[in-house]
Amino acid sequence: MNPALIGELVTLRYKLLWAKTRSRNGRIALFLAGYLLLVALIALLTSGGVGAAIFAVRSGHGEKIAQAVLTAIFFEAVLASNILGFGMNAIFSDLELRRYPLTAAERLLTRHLIGIVDPFWFLFLGLQLGLAFGLYGAGVGSFWFGLIAVLLLFVSNYLLARFVALTLDRLMQRKSGPAILLGGIMMLAIIPSLIAPAIKRNPAMLHAIVERMAYTPPFAAAAAMMHPDATGIRGLGILLLWSLGLVAALVWIENRPPQRRAAESVKVEWEGPTDRVAAYFGPDLAPFVAHWLRFYLRNSRTRILSLIGLPLLAFLTFQTGQRLGPQGLFVAALGTFAMTSFLGISRIAVNYFGYSGGAFRRYFLLPVPAADTVRAASYAALTLGGVLLPLALLLWIVFSPYPLDARMIFMLACSGLTGLFGFNAMGIWVTLYNPRKGNYSSNFGNDLSLGGNILVVGGVLLAVLLPRLLYAAYPAAVSPESWWMVIPLPLLAAAFYFGTLKAAGPIFMTRREELLAVVEGRD
Repeated sequence: MNPALIGELVTLRYKLLWAKTRSRNGRIALFLAGYLLLVALIALLTSGGVGAAIFAVRSGHGEKIAQAVLTAIFFEAVLASNILGFGMNAIFSDLELRRYPLTAAERLLTRHLIGIVDPFWFLFLGLQLGLAFGLYGAGVGSFWFGLIAVLLLFVSNYLLARFVALTLDRLMQRKSGPAILLGGIMMLAIIPSLIAPAIKRNPAMLHAIVERMAYTPPFAAAAAMMHPDATGIRGLGILLLWSLGLVAALVWIENRPPQRRAAESVKVEWEGPTDRVAAYFGPDLAPFVAHWLRFYLRNSRTRILSLIGLPLLAFLTFQTGQRLGPQGLFVAALGTFAMTSFLGISRIAVNYFGYSGGAFRRYFLLPVPAADTVRAASYAALTLGGVLLPLALLLWIVFSPYPLDARMIFMLACSGLTGLFGFNAMGIWVTLYNPRKGNYSSNFGNDLSLGGNILVVGGVLLAVLLPRLLYAAYPAAVSPESWWMVIPLPLLAAAFYFGTLKAAGPIFMTRREELLAVVEGRD
């Protein structure tokens, strides 16, 4: 083992992060502010863990609540890391680490150590430590057992997230991968609704499920925190076995060669579906719109997000709406419908040229105004996003628990159109002023710029929170009786969009050198 060299590589990872952040328009202050905010957030999450522990002690069900809290944190970390891509970026590949005097085991340890020290994972570690220390401070937990349990749970949490990411990456390399992934997501969405009625009919089933969950990492960690005896040692043993098993699974899947795709035909088709759709934009723009439609549709990440986007937003709608009363589902849908037409295409829609590399120069060699490229890219995004909105409305009509009400459908359509025009307009500004070089072929990971993350993640949060705030402050604004109040929203969003398109052309020409430096990796 060479701990000195491994430590230098971990330090180099943060030096590279610092240099990369420093090169993005010189925003060193933003980098420092982000990490200061991270420290404050860790403290907030830690205090939240302490509060959960106090509530657990006062209720007399400390271990049960600890199990529920740790399970929620565990699975949220796996989902968030794979959906958002935070904490999963591979800074050094195995091939790059071969340049250093490291063995195969040391290279594996280095790559995953660099991943686990990402600030994203510290958020979950802070909450888990807060719960453990809260139980100890309340006099019902063990300090050392709790600390060891949290560290082992933290390691197994990261290893499981990495294993899921690699499994999905291998799956998406197969032609049947998107269909299998969609089927798995639909099963995960349907299973809870099937289990809940079964448990009501047979309460003994819940006890059997809890007994089997005792062998999961969150339940084992809760047992170790609460029982500094043989039960706690058993919990630590389960956590250790999970960690070793996940390490073995990671080694196995990393050593499996990626699935080779069959050679695709290079025959040029001038009358394909994309060309027929693009023809509606006129002869001048049609070839460019068709190009961008293919650019979107051939991207595996866009296909994945488009497949899981509607189920994910449906889940958020249900989770948010069930807490708002009888009209809560409709109120929540008013927000999430604004993202239905943008979430799937968001990766490219906020970074048009970040995946084109040196091919970006070709847009200025064609005998047409270069600004038409921006218009064509935006029209392609608008077209693909617009296809998802009628599908979302159809799903609402079929599965909504409310009687068919044209006013509801009209308001949801207005929300979707507002998001379609508004988010695509803001995506153009992010493309022009905050682009980032990305990897077009990657299936997972977060390669959005700061502005892209703010727009996409902030858009989802705004879609979830804004209807709730309106419902609490001014219920009439989200009531079907006030359907006419939403009419100005899509009109204003459309005006903002077309105004942005008109202004974007000259800006694109003046910023082409800055954009070229970014997409070619020189900035």
